[in-house]
Amino acid sequence: MDCGADTIELQEPDGTMRGIEIIPEGCEPVSEDVCKSGFMAPADNVSFPKNSLKQCCKCKENEACKLCENPDACTEEEKDEFVTTENCFGTSTEPPEVEVEEETKEEAKDELNLNYYIMIAAIILFILFTILFTRRSKTF
Repeated sequence: MDCGADTIELQEPDGTMRGIEIIPEGCEPVSEDVCKSGFMAPADNVSFPKNSLKQCCKCKENEACKLCENPDACTEEEKDEFVTTENCFGTSTEPPEVEVEEETKEEAKDELNLNYYIMIAAIILFILFTILFTRRSKTF
């Protein structure tokens, strides 16, 4: 299906050209900062080329498309290139909720504290070794 936003075509061994192909309903909602169209096909949903990475999908018909110069009014050329009428999209139209991990902030704070203590210990050891090796023994 012609769902991929990327227009790169690859040449088959028989000489024919083939674009990125995505399985029916293979495009899933994502944040617009990931793909401007708001949809992406995971690597498992890309049928050609084999072993492909995840691919951004084209925009849905009758919706604003940020791939166009004017997102609310795409030209016919832009529609041909960036908008699809095929069955590319699953039934869910809401992007998945992004889980905020509070543990990562706590882990970063703990790691910062650990680095602080390691640095203090290194400075104390440096001072102790400096004192030990710079003292002269008193011999009479």
